Amino acid sequence: MATGTGLSTDEGLEQVRWLVECGEVDFVEISGGNAENKTSKLHNSFGSKSLEKAPKRESTRIREAYFTDFAERVQGLNSKVPIQLSGGFRSRTGMADAIDSGICSLIGLGRSVVLQPDLPVTVLLNPSVSDDEALAVPHIVKGQWFANMIPVKVVGSGLAIQFFYHNMRRLGQGLKSDPNASIPYIVAMGVLETFRSGLLQTVERMLQSFPWQSKTSKID
Repeated sequence: MATGTGLSTDEGLEQVRWLVECGEVDFVEISGGNAENKTSKLHNSFGSKSLEKAPKRESTRIREAYFTDFAERVQGLNSKVPIQLSGGFRSRTGMADAIDSGICSLIGLGRSVVLQPDLPVTVLLNPSVSDDEALAVPHIVKGQWFANMIPVKVVGSGLAIQFFYHNMRRLGQGLKSDPNASIPYIVAMGVLETFRSGLLQTVERMLQSFPWQSKTSKID
């Protein structure tokens, strides 16, 4: 494994082999791992708008996911352990054809359900929605020009994924996802929150340093 590049395909396949042969796992997920890693297909997947139409050709649908080729190699291990394929799925037809082709047994959804938490129920598994319309809402991360302005590329390259972290925090707070949030806005909110937290901690320390407790008089 070269420094900073992650596992090679052969190294990843060997690790999957260890997992399936140990017999102690329920399933193995195949994904891109770290979206900030330049060798990951996730790294450069933010710059264009996501799928707007369900693919028609079967070969295109099967390869809707980013890591189909590696999944096919994993299936060559002939393991009984189910394989979950994550990354790139947007349409019902793409997911169904991936399973029907034997590439995987399970589908993992990430970014699409961050923006649409009810996507499986209201769209993908809803028989009233046609195959042509059964796909995640198209989106593109706005304000990516801001990341290109940052001289430290490691920091800049990781800003696009912050859009989804931002929306995950919103969901955790009981709010709806905000598909229109831009990278500059998210960065500004992060700086503001850091300032507020730091200021609050400073004030608390100052208050704790004062003798606020009243002295009681001793009564003979």
